[in-house]
Amino acid sequence: MASTPSVTLSNFTGLDFNQILQADAAAAQVPITALQNELVGVNTAISTLGTIAGDFSSLQSALNTLNTSLAIPPAGVTVSQNAPFTAAVAGGALNGTYHVTVSQLASAQSLASQGYTSSDASVGNGSVTITIAGQPTSITVDSSHDTLAALASAINAAGIGVTAQVVNNGPPGAPYRLQITSNATGSAHAFSISASLSGGTAPDFANNEISPTDTSAVTGTATPTIGGTYTGTLSQGYHFTVVSGGPVGVDPITIAWSSDSGEAGTVTVPTSYTGQQLTVADGISLTLGTGTLNANDTFGAGAFVPQVTAAQDAKVQVGSQIVTSSSNQVSNAISGVTLNLSGTGGPSVVTVAPDLTTEASQISAFVSAYNTAAKDVTSNTQAQPKQTTPPLANDGGLRSTLFNLQTQLGTLNLSTLGISVDQQTGQLTFNQQQFVTSASSNPTAVNGTISQLYSALNPTVSEVVAPNTGLIATETSNDQQKTTQLAQQINTLTAQEQQQQQMLQAEFAQIQAVVSSYQSLAQLFTDNSSSSSSSSSGSSTPAPGSNLTVTG
Repeated sequence: MASTPSVTLSNFTGLDFNQILQADAAAAQVPITALQNELVGVNTAISTLGTIAGDFSSLQSALNTLNTSLAIPPAGVTVSQNAPFTAAVAGGALNGTYHVTVSQLASAQSLASQGYTSSDASVGNGSVTITIAGQPTSITVDSSHDTLAALASAINAAGIGVTAQVVNNGPPGAPYRLQITSNATGSAHAFSISASLSGGTAPDFANNEISPTDTSAVTGTATPTIGGTYTGTLSQGYHFTVVSGGPVGVDPITIAWSSDSGEAGTVTVPTSYTGQQLTVADGISLTLGTGTLNANDTFGAGAFVPQVTAAQDAKVQVGSQIVTSSSNQVSNAISGVTLNLSGTGGPSVVTVAPDLTTEASQISAFVSAYNTAAKDVTSNTQAQPKQTTPPLANDGGLRSTLFNLQTQLGTLNLSTLGISVDQQTGQLTFNQQQFVTSASSNPTAVNGTISQLYSALNPTVSEVVAPNTGLIATETSNDQQKTTQLAQQINTLTAQEQQQQQMLQAEFAQIQAVVSSYQSLAQLFTDNSSSSSSSSSGSSTPAPGSNLTVTG
């Protein structure tokens, strides 16, 4: 039987298996890298499409603004000096000159109670009813909130369109008042208040009141009492000072008085005084008890009127017409103009005229938006010699769109709008002065060109930016699908290479185990051979493991 020829692997144990694995991995990475580079390019294209989509959206917005100006021409408004109002165009203003007089400002109704000694004064238990526009709201007042401050909180918590607060107006004797104010101006927001309370001092919002007399600075033995029926129209304090004192009804006594509004006078107490009311002013009277009053003794009281401000509408006269408004922002006096009233007076002159500055700004915005879109399309779709290929070099759709826009512009008389076209770059230039001159001399021609511009460009622009079906939406969707496919291919190749690496590592491990066993056997033979021929000086032993010979 013929023997199997031997196989010799020279220096087998010197092989670098890691180098072999790295070489295999490098070879497998070549197609993966190519796919990754392609994926980067597609993602760049998607990002670039997003930029261009923004450009065309801005262009469409600029076109829409110009088109809107045809129906609602931009207008400006000026007001003569020292007018009791400012004015602003609200849209659709009619050009012209208007003479405006403000005779009344709108105000919110505000009522205040009589005075109390403190914000914690008891108002009693029961209910307070506030009626607005015929709708009553009852607020229960019990022991948990029967003070002036607590009642204010309860009214605010009801949320019925008024605000309550305790105010310190400062009149002597009882400076604290419960003040309730409508949250809105105008006669339609008037309200009334009634109280059904017992066990305390109920707030009175219907009648004039005089507070208890503050006698804390009286050093004499006579007690002054300020009373009467107040007929004044202001809530204010009345202050009294004893100029010359003495026993009441015995010596002549002189008392000076003044009000917070500036009224002043004197009251003379005759020697025959026996307790009768002494007239002061505005229905206020003074009564003195028996005893003495000392010079420089002071006392006082507060007089209160419930109505702080009335609920009323603003009144404005424009020409021969009078208009009313529930607020001081009057939008029904001049069509398309809002007057913000701050006082009364007039007549003042309001002038509404075309706002060519705003219209010029709108045209300038269109030019800027068009140039940006055109520049981005050109730089990202047209390859240049010796330069990196742009991300959308193969995008014929965008190049065709730009060509269509340029063609449409060439059919218009853009000079009417102050626009010129650079024949080399296709970029637009706007001359505001040229536009203003044109619009001032022939506004009809300007409006006609704007209408033609919108009709010429908007259909093409709309086709580009239409959601889902537009050019950019379609191209973006296609590219997104491509990124998904590329990612899947990259993942598949990567997984295959990982499996290949694992398989090679397993095979190399098996080979290494076999080699190791053969090396051990070879070493055994070498040791035996060396032992039997140790006396033979001419024999040589090969380096163990340098060669592997397998003989069948």
